[in-house]
Amino acid sequence: MSRRTVMLGMLGLPFVVSACTGAGEEPGSDAGAFPVDIAHRFGTTTVRKQPLRIATFGFAAADVCLALGIAPVGMPGSNATPWYNLRRIAEETLMPVLYADELDLSLAAIEELEPDLIFTLGADITRAQYDQLSEIAPVVHGTTAGKPTWRETVDVVARAIGRADEGADLVRDTERTIPASVSDYPDLAGVTVLVVEAFPVAGADLAVYGEASGPANLLGEFGLRPAPLPTGIENAGEVEDDVFGRVGQLRWPRAQAEELRAEVLVLVAERQRSQELADELGPDLDEATQVVIAPKDEMGAAMIMESPLSIEWLARNFIPVLAEAAFNAQQ
Repeated sequence: MSRRTVMLGMLGLPFVVSACTGAGEEPGSDAGAFPVDIAHRFGTTTVRKQPLRIATFGFAAADVCLALGIAPVGMPGSNATPWYNLRRIAEETLMPVLYADELDLSLAAIEELEPDLIFTLGADITRAQYDQLSEIAPVVHGTTAGKPTWRETVDVVARAIGRADEGADLVRDTERTIPASVSDYPDLAGVTVLVVEAFPVAGADLAVYGEASGPANLLGEFGLRPAPLPTGIENAGEVEDDVFGRVGQLRWPRAQAEELRAEVLVLVAERQRSQELADELGPDLDEATQVVIAPKDEMGAAMIMESPLSIEWLARNFIPVLAEAAFNAQQ
């Protein structure tokens, strides 16, 4: 089967993710849930009462807060995604204050918001930065230096805001959404996939999302199978994303692109140059490999951020495109 490259435009389909209390309503948390202790990489944080002014840094926590009915008062600009905005509009809540994705540039803005709780799940921050944030409000961080799974994020956020039962419901609803979205696409099951990021710099290395990365795990939940990684990639070094930090990307030389073998290759790239980068990469790939372009500010971010809201967005807008590519790969 000859190659076909598919590019996704900015999609704007409405969607609803099951949640409990609307973000514009009065908090409905269980008063008996507090105080609650949340253990994390830097120690244990005690949340003594229902938080009403939540600031987030990193990603996914803002989505989960909104899905559970408490809109954050502040979040990084990268979190103002299509799926967040659709849910925000549906809930008739205001856009949070947006600040930079670099913490040193955001501290003053976060402090001005006077938050009573700060989430830094998935953020690659130091102990010193954690201590700085802790002077503003209690900080709930992740259990490891890397990015938590979407289930872990929901669990931690839900417990910290006193909505553990609602969080469990959100996980179950999302787990039902995933198989429902692929039920009409039997060709997806078992198809090998690689998620690769390309950069608009001549000769720049590629960034391959490893088997332990969020995108690989998430597509695996939809039934796709991670393609074997090229030999030696573990020795090539990890890539740190300029927005999302360490998200499981492994460096791979652009000159050895022919060793990236999969039935479907998802190419993450900046929207303006994505088609150009796909056209440049295509001739070096196996002729049967189907290339699906995932603009980084939308489908790429949805896979990386990995939240119930982004999963619903992917299920509705990305899975049909992947299914078409999978079908073509098997012809």
